[in-house]
Amino acid sequence: MSIPVYSQPSLKLSEAIELLRRADDPDGAVTESMNSVAAQAFEQHDAVHVIFGLGTSVQDEIAAHVWMALGTTAKIAEMHKAVASIEHRKVLSGIGHLKLVGTWLTTLPRILAIAFATMRMKKKIAFEELARLKSMQLAEIWAEHGVRAPSGA
Repeated sequence: MSIPVYSQPSLKLSEAIELLRRADDPDGAVTESMNSVAAQAFEQHDAVHVIFGLGTSVQDEIAAHVWMALGTTAKIAEMHKAVASIEHRKVLSGIGHLKLVGTWLTTLPRILAIAFATMRMKKKIAFEELARLKSMQLAEIWAEHGVRAPSGA
């Protein structure tokens, strides 16, 4: 499995987030319509996708939530701001609750692997320092926090 183009080690976090957004929201309609609270929550969520080399499949979205809860300083209330958006709810309703529960169950081994990986990190990704982190290359962030580079990076 190759890593997403936005998780290349030489990219600065800010550049990588921009690449992810261009891929997911090419015209900027979703991100431009957000209020500042939602935009901040999505920026954190996007940073998790980039730092941990996650795509945007349902399984990777689940993994992003687990990484965010266990591998960052994000508060649960902040995480809920990102998932409470209308866009997020539309995606979930399109999947269906039964299929989503099934996906969570099949993702349990990956969730456990993430939990163990977060215990090996040097420190959690501090979202209080997101402005500083955005100026750093992903390789630097991985080294500072003890994050294993995504496979293929």
